[in-house]
Amino acid sequence: MTLYSAIGSAISGLNASQAGLDLVSRNIANAGTAGYTRKTQVVSNAIAGGQGIGVQTLAATRNVDSFLQQQIRTETGKSAKLDVYDAFLSRVNAMFGSPDSESSVASSVTAMIGKLQAVATSPDDPAARQTFLNSASNLAKQLNSMSSQLQGMRLEAEQNIATSVDTANKALQSIAELNNQIAQRRATNVSVADLQDQRDMAVDKLSTLMDIKAVQRDDGTIAVFTGGGQLLLDKQAVNLTFDERTSLDANSSYSVDPAERTVGTITLRNGTTSVDLIASGAFRTGAIAGYLDMRDRVIPQAQAQLDELASQMALALSTETVAGTSVTAGLATGFSIDSSNMLSGNTINLTYTDTPAGTQHKITIVKVMDPTVLPLAATATANPDDTVIGINFNQPMAGIIADMQAALPASVVVSNPSGNLISFVDDGAAATSDVNAVSTSVTSTGLSDTGTGLPLFVDGNGQKVYSGSLDNPPQVKGFAGRITINNAIVADDTSLVIYNTTPKTLIGDDTRPQDLLARLGDSTRSYNALTGIGSTSTPFNGSVDSFARRIVAVQAAQAQNASDDATSQSMVSDALQEKFDSETGVSIDTEMSNLIIFQNAYAANARVISTVRELFDVLLSIGR
Repeated sequence: MTLYSAIGSAISGLNASQAGLDLVSRNIANAGTAGYTRKTQVVSNAIAGGQGIGVQTLAATRNVDSFLQQQIRTETGKSAKLDVYDAFLSRVNAMFGSPDSESSVASSVTAMIGKLQAVATSPDDPAARQTFLNSASNLAKQLNSMSSQLQGMRLEAEQNIATSVDTANKALQSIAELNNQIAQRRATNVSVADLQDQRDMAVDKLSTLMDIKAVQRDDGTIAVFTGGGQLLLDKQAVNLTFDERTSLDANSSYSVDPAERTVGTITLRNGTTSVDLIASGAFRTGAIAGYLDMRDRVIPQAQAQLDELASQMALALSTETVAGTSVTAGLATGFSIDSSNMLSGNTINLTYTDTPAGTQHKITIVKVMDPTVLPLAATATANPDDTVIGINFNQPMAGIIADMQAALPASVVVSNPSGNLISFVDDGAAATSDVNAVSTSVTSTGLSDTGTGLPLFVDGNGQKVYSGSLDNPPQVKGFAGRITINNAIVADDTSLVIYNTTPKTLIGDDTRPQDLLARLGDSTRSYNALTGIGSTSTPFNGSVDSFARRIVAVQAAQAQNASDDATSQSMVSDALQEKFDSETGVSIDTEMSNLIIFQNAYAANARVISTVRELFDVLLSIGR
């Protein structure tokens, strides 16, 4: 080794020490910077002609566990979704009220029943009647307000989806741009560690919005896919679009059929390719998944609970069951019913028994006026033990009879004796079925002379009779937002007591208020499993009052579960992030140790140069 090579080696050492000191200073300066990972100096032995000539300083790198990083993104996505659940469900729970709160919807139902009890006790007291009507009106307004708030939260979720899609597009564009810069700098052996930090932050942001997976390429770039495998970014980013709706109501819903869809959907567009990401199940975690669940499933179910409460409350008060009249035709026996008072949604209830097997069948024939809704699903009624048959009554009686006969076995004979009468009898001599009972469930529309039932609640400002029609759209859909008190009853509160005009009911008669009281507080009803309470095989059965208490308890439990789940998942995410930070974050103690090492190396290399210089001076002094 010559003195010249010694100087070269020492200078390369100085340069390496300077680069190391610069790296230490940047690490310390960014110790608290979010997304910054500790950078490490990389050096190698510089060789020329098979002999070392010093040290070569390479591009600074970072040490990141990509597997741990993907775990963090997965768990962070889950946390983001659960945080949305927690935020929304806590608001829904506050709206429904706690089970022991006087402001809850259940307490409002109980309070109304209490006011009705006062009417039953003193039917001739006008103050008691007015107090009850005021309580009923306030309950209807509370249901209206709650329904409006729920739809407002759905619209908020829709708007948040739109914002999240915009944010996702910006993150994808940022990743694509950083990919290009990283590929270019790697080609010239320049450090890309800081650019990788920026890219990771963009990917991390994207993972809080949706379920993604990042795949490393050989050139230093990454490709990004959805959890379901749809490509979001390779060399270029795809474009996500969302056709946001500016208003939503209870009938607004998602469908894979664009013609039926009345809410926005997220579409992936890549050239001529277009994919509905919601239909493909791309959103499993992330905030977008949470907002979609709120808009399309969770809040609609809360709306369905309110609608069912409003529906059952109205029907409980207004529905009258009219028994069929016994008929005989030769050897055939059975019953006839008058269908003239049936409204859409009202039913004919038929029970027959196979003979001699003894198997009993319960048939519920539902009147519909819109044939496009046929055939009806078994869930059209909450009773798991009946067979539901929808019949189009928007046709001549001959067609109605023919449709009923086609839906029933030949052993039950359907006929139209006259007018609107419909007869159900057995097959006479063949004796393969016995018709046990036939009745109709009809909605009272008047205030008297139709039984003790009373249409206290009606549908909307148009005061439409509520009959639970299944025509499109089903009348129950959004009914909580439209339910209102019957103006005719408000105008004449004596109708709470007087139910007959001939002979006229006395104002002190408690028959009607006692019956209405039993319908709300005592009578057992079955509730639709689509509310999320009960199931199709074991529906929730109970009074209107008990159902109101159940939905409040269910919402409280859901909110608590969402809070617990969010807290638990946050602990998992935080633990992984803490582990990642401990491995990749800046340690001040470590950097200070490195600072001393580079300081000593710099001083040593400087000393080498100083010594060589002195030796050169000695050489130059020879011969003077």
